[in-house]
Amino acid sequence: MAMIQWAHEKGLQDCCVVYCDTRWASSEWAERITLGEELARKYGFSTSRIESMGMQALVRMKSGFPMHGSQFCTAWLKGFPFLNWIDDIDTNNSVVVMIGKRRAESEDRKNVPEFVDSSEYHGGRAVWHPLFMHSDMERDELLTRAGVKKLNHRSDECSPCTNANRNDLRRLSSWDIGKLGALEREVGQPMFRAGKHAGAHGIQQVIQWAKYSPGQYKPGQDDLFESGCGSPFGCGL
Repeated sequence: MAMIQWAHEKGLQDCCVVYCDTRWASSEWAERITLGEELARKYGFSTSRIESMGMQALVRMKSGFPMHGSQFCTAWLKGFPFLNWIDDIDTNNSVVVMIGKRRAESEDRKNVPEFVDSSEYHGGRAVWHPLFMHSDMERDELLTRAGVKKLNHRSDECSPCTNANRNDLRRLSSWDIGKLGALEREVGQPMFRAGKHAGAHGIQQVIQWAKYSPGQYKPGQDDLFESGCGSPFGCGL
């Protein structure tokens, strides 16, 4: 969102704002994407949505969930679909790919360069990180000028994300809990490692774990809340 505003203020032309659909987003996320597309079109930019195979199909294909050290979801749900799309419209590699990465975002991104002359992840195309030196405050100022409310949580384009923390898990809707529960039962594996969640196995127990303070959860103890099943694939009971 901030980069759309930045590109407008810099007078950039012929920009296309692209969204890669993971088909695993929260039910509310579509509204955020529509807001971004409306902002882009207001400034004269084009927009495009790219379909991926979707998280559920990917987990079935891989016979398990992505995890730390084997986090294949980003490549399959965003990287490959984007590369296929851009290869079709840019056969001579003349397009410059803009990405909103910033050094201030995290320790992992503290060395993000402004330019990559030839990115292997983008078919050898040039990649530009125009906001690479922007602080959080500067990013927020761009959002304010765009009239966009800043999120107080991570993106919900994957809900839940395999890297979800306690706060992310507490925010999950019954729909998201239910769709994950159904997929866990189908593949016979949990998304979240029990060893990292005090022995909680499966999304229902992980949600219970998230409701407790660190070190307080024990598998099998009474819930702090009424969770319900929340499955969108109701069994009729």
